[in-house]
Amino acid sequence: MPWWIAFFALTIGGERLELSRYLKRGAFARGAFMVLAAALLVAPLSPRLLGVVLVLLALWLLVFDLARVTVRQTGLPRYIAVCLLAGYAWLALGGVLLAAAYAYDAALHAIFVGFVFSMVFGHAPVILPAVLRVPLPYRGVLYLPLMVLHASLAARVLGSLIGIRRPYG
Repeated sequence: MPWWIAFFALTIGGERLELSRYLKRGAFARGAFMVLAAALLVAPLSPRLLGVVLVLLALWLLVFDLARVTVRQTGLPRYIAVCLLAGYAWLALGGVLLAAAYAYDAALHAIFVGFVFSMVFGHAPVILPAVLRVPLPYRGVLYLPLMVLHASLAARVLGSLIGIRRPYG
């Protein structure tokens, strides 16, 4: 499982690094990302170390990603930014839980459902029209499934953190 986490973190992080070039980030930002990327190649050997690296990656994304700028816009750019920023928060929470070796199931849900699916929701309005060759105009109703995703995940993670057990689980 740690290698899957590293794979998604590297893939998504690399894509966001590529887009951060529009902000003309300096050598420090790129160097810091390269250190994090290298760390992600070995961190899965230690889940606690992986958690620390994920928290640092989430912080890098929160500081250097284009989403910090586009969240101030309207329409689709804002929706995408909200998805991304929420995903980074879930990545940080998952990393904290892994680093603390606490609530492993909640950590996995935070990373795979919160982080990864937030990225999917955020990129789908751009990728699907390009792949399907069908215009899919932005509508504010896109926030509804996003809110359901995050609210249900928050309930799931909170339940795990406070010790609510699922039946048959």
